[in-house]
Amino acid sequence: MPADNSMDALKWRCVRGKPKAEHLAARQLVASGFEAFCPRLRHQKKTVRGLVWYVEALFPGYLFARFSPASLRHVAATPFVSQVLSFMEDFGAVPDSVITDLRSAVDADDSITVPMEIEVGEEVDVVAGALRGQQAIVTRVLPGAQRVRVLLEFLGNQHEVEISILSLLSARNPRAEVF
Repeated sequence: MPADNSMDALKWRCVRGKPKAEHLAARQLVASGFEAFCPRLRHQKKTVRGLVWYVEALFPGYLFARFSPASLRHVAATPFVSQVLSFMEDFGAVPDSVITDLRSAVDADDSITVPMEIEVGEEVDVVAGALRGQQAIVTRVLPGAQRVRVLLEFLGNQHEVEISILSLLSARNPRAEVF
């Protein structure tokens, strides 16, 4: 480890990375002998080519590194690092428990995958379109069309409607409670 090896001074700290290069900053820090962590979010977006998987920083522009204040200049000079946050007197220290909780929520690639799978019988929230804000139950997943049929209560009656899967948010996301 560069500079100060005092275990008392080693703390997780918040580091600002270059835009869209937070994971590269984390790699550079690890290569320099620091412990670094950049949790990422893996999700699908609809494009003109169809659904495409994207991987982005969970906290855009930020990552975490474990170092002592004596290593501040070395960390700040690392490629893809914009700056080390220095609010309060402790250079953006983050409690170990926060990092532990985040690490327990990610996979081996430090990513959280947001599933696009919706199943029959699942409770969902409509998050886009004219029915936004409604809760519904999925009654049928339509093959290949990225659409589902849902049962929702409207004007005192239950109605089955067809809606885009991209307009729905699953009520079951086992990792959602972490954040």
